[in-house]
Amino acid sequence: MQKNDKFSSFKEIIQAMGLVFGDIGTSPIYTLTVIFTLTAPTRENLMGVLSLLFWTLVMLVTVEYAWLAMSLSIKGEGGIIVLKEVLASSVKTGRKAAFATFLGFLGVSLLMGDGVITPAISILSAVEGLQLLPGIGNISVTTIIIATCLITIILFAFQYRGTDKVSRLFGPIMVIWFLSLFVSGLYSISFGPSVLLALSPHYAIEFMLHNGLSGFFVLSEVILCATGGEALYADMGHLGSQPIRHAWYFVFFALVINYFGQGAFMISHNVHDFVLFVMVKSIAGYLYVPFLILTLFATIIASQAMISAVMSLVYQGITTRVFPLMKVKYTSSQLKSQIYIGSVNWILLIAVLFMILLFRKSENLAAAYGLAVTATMTISAMFMIWIFKIKKHKLKMFVAVLVFITDFFFLIAVFNKIPHG
Repeated sequence: MQKNDKFSSFKEIIQAMGLVFGDIGTSPIYTLTVIFTLTAPTRENLMGVLSLLFWTLVMLVTVEYAWLAMSLSIKGEGGIIVLKEVLASSVKTGRKAAFATFLGFLGVSLLMGDGVITPAISILSAVEGLQLLPGIGNISVTTIIIATCLITIILFAFQYRGTDKVSRLFGPIMVIWFLSLFVSGLYSISFGPSVLLALSPHYAIEFMLHNGLSGFFVLSEVILCATGGEALYADMGHLGSQPIRHAWYFVFFALVINYFGQGAFMISHNVHDFVLFVMVKSIAGYLYVPFLILTLFATIIASQAMISAVMSLVYQGITTRVFPLMKVKYTSSQLKSQIYIGSVNWILLIAVLFMILLFRKSENLAAAYGLAVTATMTISAMFMIWIFKIKKHKLKMFVAVLVFITDFFFLIAVFNKIPHG
């Protein structure tokens, strides 16, 4: 089946689950826990935060990437370099062209930085779940770091096999992961269905107005729910737009249900640390160890999603002369964009290990997380406004302006995190 077919096969959607959605799919592990280090876990604040999470996923992932960005491609490829090239075909010389090139290079640099932080925070947050196991609750931070580093090394050593093999192996695991998020969230919502009222943007607006400047800076952690959203577009060349879009519908639903389930659990149990882990342990304690193992696999896949995005980004950079020539191994006979670049792989590994050793805890890494992805989203929105204006797509240009304004608010809020990470 060709990737531009109207309906994607079930197999392609499973592959998209494994390759694209690991990063954004593991955000429920730490997002609410981190947010409520900045604001009091009252019912009013919780409803406001849940509303912010929902509308962030709608605006920054569904609208910006699944709809707007994925309507723009070059030979099926996506990513910020592709946006720059689409724009370059219309703006070829002068200051505008130079500015577009600068923004493109900045976006590439930011996404590369995100590719370093994602594996570190994802795997570390899963290994930290060991602290809730009976008998080893006093496990040392050093032990957690060593285990995280070993898992990271194994993951990067596995990369030479290519994304095609990886997505076949990881896809079914991610389906189980998202089903687990959905079921656990739905179970908790059944005991407090009133949290679903937070689907209304009224609660998000009320939260911002009531909390003032401190509420605004909470956006710097709310953005964690959308990290990995850019992988939808960056990985478009790996699997095609339709499988990724169709998979996102299911992923979006599972994420929203789980976040709202965590919210209901926090209200009923007054818990705001390791919320997902405590919720699952409370629902079915005998399933906690299997869930912890599943979480570990899911975070490995989260890292894979960003590694694949970085590989794809560098490949695009080589073909457009942004990066120098490198040895590229083609790992699929069907899609030429499924590639492995050894030098990039090992440099990325060293950088990830450095981040793990430097920050030591996922909550510390969260302070460094978000700036790169938010800035990348903002630059992408700027490019899209420019492109849709040139193409005279008025509706898409108007929506892109709304997306840019949203991105810009998040970007300003994230600057508050610079002194901490």
